[in-house]
Amino acid sequence: MKRRSISQRLERAKSTDARLSLVSDWSANWQGEQESLIKAMEQAIRDDDYHALCRTLGQLKTVTAKRFEALPRVLEKLIIQHNDKD
Repeated sequence: MKRRSISQRLERAKSTDARLSLVSDWSANWQGEQESLIKAMEQAIRDDDYHALCRTLGQLKTVTAKRFEALPRVLEKLIIQHNDKD
C-alpha cells in the first residue's frame, strides 16, 4: 500500500480538527526524525566515525529537503480549505 502525501491526506480530511491533527502529527514526526539524525551525528562524532557522520548527514539533508519541499503545499492546503469555509 502506497503511503499518501501530507497534501493528499489534508485534501481527504473532512474536518478542521482532522486537518489540525494531521499537521500536528506530521510536524512531530519531522521533529522526531531531525532529532534522531542529529543524535546519530553526535554519536558518530564521539565515535570518530567519519563514514557514519557522512551517511547521517546525507540522511538529514534528504529528510530536510523532503519536508521543506512539502511545507508550502501543506500551508497552501490549509489556507485554501480555511478560505473555502468563509
